[in-house]
Amino acid sequence: MTRLSLRVQSGMYVLSFTLFFILTLIGAIGFGFNHYFYESKKDAMMEASREIGRIYAEQGRNGEEAIDMVSQNIGVDVLIVDDSQLVYSSRPSRRVWVSPPKMDENDVVVVVGKETEAQKHDANTQMPQHIRELTDLLHGREPDAATIGKVRFYERDNNFRYFDLVTRMDDGAYLLMICPLAPMQESIYLVQKFIVTCGIIWLIIAAVGTVLLTNKMTRPLLELKSLSAAMTHLDFTKKWQGKRTDEIGELGTSLNILSDQLNEALTALKQSNEELQKKLERAKEVEHKRQSFIFAVSHELKTPLAIIQGYAEGLDSLHIDETTRQKYCHVIQNETVKMDNLVKSLLNLSRLETGSFKLEKTAFDFAALMDEAKERFANAIHKKGIHMEWHVPDEMTVYGDPEQIDIVLSNFLSNAIDYTPDGGRIAVSCKEQETNYVVSVYNQGIQIPEEYQPRIWEPFYKVDTARSRNVRRTFGGHGLGLGIVAALVKLHGQQYGVRNEADGVTFWFTIQKG
Repeated sequence: MTRLSLRVQSGMYVLSFTLFFILTLIGAIGFGFNHYFYESKKDAMMEASREIGRIYAEQGRNGEEAIDMVSQNIGVDVLIVDDSQLVYSSRPSRRVWVSPPKMDENDVVVVVGKETEAQKHDANTQMPQHIRELTDLLHGREPDAATIGKVRFYERDNNFRYFDLVTRMDDGAYLLMICPLAPMQESIYLVQKFIVTCGIIWLIIAAVGTVLLTNKMTRPLLELKSLSAAMTHLDFTKKWQGKRTDEIGELGTSLNILSDQLNEALTALKQSNEELQKKLERAKEVEHKRQSFIFAVSHELKTPLAIIQGYAEGLDSLHIDETTRQKYCHVIQNETVKMDNLVKSLLNLSRLETGSFKLEKTAFDFAALMDEAKERFANAIHKKGIHMEWHVPDEMTVYGDPEQIDIVLSNFLSNAIDYTPDGGRIAVSCKEQETNYVVSVYNQGIQIPEEYQPRIWEPFYKVDTARSRNVRRTFGGHGLGLGIVAALVKLHGQQYGVRNEADGVTFWFTIQKG
């Protein structure tokens, strides 16, 4: 079964009621208006007869104008016969207050030849009722007592119908009223035609008005439907924009409040889920890092321990000369220093990550710190034949922990020297910004794939590419340097990063102006 919309249903209801009302009115006019109109006319004739009787009783033959007024108001012909004389007629051709000669009952008016009794009977039969009544009154004959004071309907043929009223006003004075029905029937027809025409016009107006009205009434409901449909799809951006203050407006306001509350609840739930998801991912990442860290530390400690163990066993079991013994002891000492440096780096990284490491910030000259780095790395640079470029101002006051900034710079320089091929180029530059400086260390060499760049800052992470293979490293390392750099720069509230150049890599970090 087809479901009709509220707009169509309301339109059908209004049009059905309008059509029923119009058809009922037309039916009432067509079938009941005639009887109502005729009865009203009879009552008007009775009232007029009483009024004319009063006027005639008070004014007599001087009340012509007043009687004319009554006659014209109700549209009837009025005849007054007093003492067998026609004393008043409302017809235009009347001779007012002229009494015809009194006629005897046996008087015969000869028009052409002699009139027989049969001809007189036929003429009397064909004569209209009110004419016969007038003739009887003029001849002095009393009307039938059963007909006096009553409005009667007469129909001579289909073209001549009328109401007739004979009433006694005084002794010997009679009032005769005749009302033709043709004008009334014409009026009734005009009224019916007018009602039908108005009904058709009203039906058209009602149809147009119904469309407009139903559109106006259902538009806010359709908006509320659209709003609720959006809410079912968890879209809370749509709001009720209407200005109505009725029940529909209250419903729209309630839906807006409900939408806001649901949006807040779902937003809070999403945030909770996102935080929970982040915690789960962080826990997985921490667990992964923990396992990787343990594996990396074990791997880093395994090699020097194995070397120390081997050389220590050689010293204990082999008969070696003094030179060999000193060589073995020197190797054991170097490996011990590496292990000590590794342990110290791990401790420093742990302090940085746990937040127990405290910075001692002060304003200092970064150019002087750079000069110290030049001296410190001059020998390593010379051995590899690297071409160094220093683009640093003569004076560059910054604010931070000088010792920790030196660690950051040293890690970047040592990393650049390790991965720069012999005879390559390294460039150190400082770019001034509004509130800080950007320190960049560029080294010529193999680029770092972009997918590995976010992870090189993790402890013990090493890129397994050509960059980390077949490279003659001067400083070596355990893969903790960039992790320490990241932690120190974050602790200063600054930024760091790496980007590939056309023929190499640039590492950079920012430092606050002093």
